[in-house]
Amino acid sequence: MRGRYKAGDRIPPEAELVESLGVSRVTVRSGLARLVERGVLERRQGSGTFLVRLPEGARLQPGLERLETYTVHAERLGLKLGSKGLHIEAVGADADEADALELPAGSALVRVSRVLLVGGEPAAWMVDVVPEGVVGVGRVRERFRPEAMVLDLLVSEGVPVGFGQLSIEAVMIGPDDSIGRRLGLMAPTAALSLIQTMHLTGSRPVQWSRDVFLPEYLDLRVVRELFEVRGLDSGR
Repeated sequence: MRGRYKAGDRIPPEAELVESLGVSRVTVRSGLARLVERGVLERRQGSGTFLVRLPEGARLQPGLERLETYTVHAERLGLKLGSKGLHIEAVGADADEADALELPAGSALVRVSRVLLVGGEPAAWMVDVVPEGVVGVGRVRERFRPEAMVLDLLVSEGVPVGFGQLSIEAVMIGPDDSIGRRLGLMAPTAALSLIQTMHLTGSRPVQWSRDVFLPEYLDLRVVRELFEVRGLDSGR
């Protein structure tokens, strides 16, 4: 579940697990047997024990300190991504899009919207917009892959993306909401709303995205460096 192994990888032998986990060989054998019964692991005579599929609860785990796409994390975890209801269209920028991309309202954009599938299940509603001058709608329709991200396409087209700014908010969505209907919700649930602006190396914004993730499909990790600390004087 932490992404150390992907489907098809051989896991360590029993003796190594006993030492690294600090438990008895009986405990290790019992745990492995249960995972084999559940179809997570497979024993292969003369070869060892292999991960067949990820256990329930495996999630995308992007870190906020590095700009990497969900495609990279999914591959690392052995998760299969896909899309449902993919729509690629030429549109005029609305007020929010124009403000985020620092363009006049109504400017020509390419908008990509879809339900992101993780392991075949709806995981997020994603909307990405990029200026037509960066990559045209025809090119996006030709090159975009349902299992990839718009950022993957920009990078493959040679667009020099340098950094991203991300805001995160907890939201409630329900079966009657437009996003809830797209995700097939049967009851209200908390979700993570991620709004991100990608910038060129020269700082101009080049992509704006709005993603709403169901909580069971995404864990965000934050790494923070210590830049300043206030010392405590012993006499105060």
